[in-house]
Amino acid sequence: MLRKVPAMLLTAALLTGSVAATAALAQETAVQQKITVKLNGNELPFPQDVVTENGVAYVNASTLAHALDASAAWDTMIESLLISKNNQYALRMYKNSHFAYKNGKEIHVAHPPRVTTGAVLVPLVYIAQELGATVSYDANTLTYNLSVPVEK
Repeated sequence: MLRKVPAMLLTAALLTGSVAATAALAQETAVQQKITVKLNGNELPFPQDVVTENGVAYVNASTLAHALDASAAWDTMIESLLISKNNQYALRMYKNSHFAYKNGKEIHVAHPPRVTTGAVLVPLVYIAQELGATVSYDANTLTYNLSVPVEK
């Protein structure tokens, strides 16, 4: 009887581990669905996949800014991101802070920029709207559609 106890414990541990691993894999697969971003119908190629956290989509700051005729620059000294457009718009956001400056005035931002290896990620919808884009989301195709007027 004493020999069967360790065997039963080992069997229970292996079964528990395989169930947990299967559940974790299923959850990870659900999270990794590819989200697409389109600007005026054309897909925007980002160097990193879109990252979502608590329902907020984060994208590469420089790529998004350039696509919307703006610029983005990270200041390593004060750990802040400056997004500017046409010398008429400036937004400075700080790492891990809801405090920001928009055109020199202090504001609150719901989702601060996130620094990753080699990139700064920003909340897609907020920044796109700040830079003049209209944003919609198609949950069926997991696609964010940005549109801006095209100058002729």
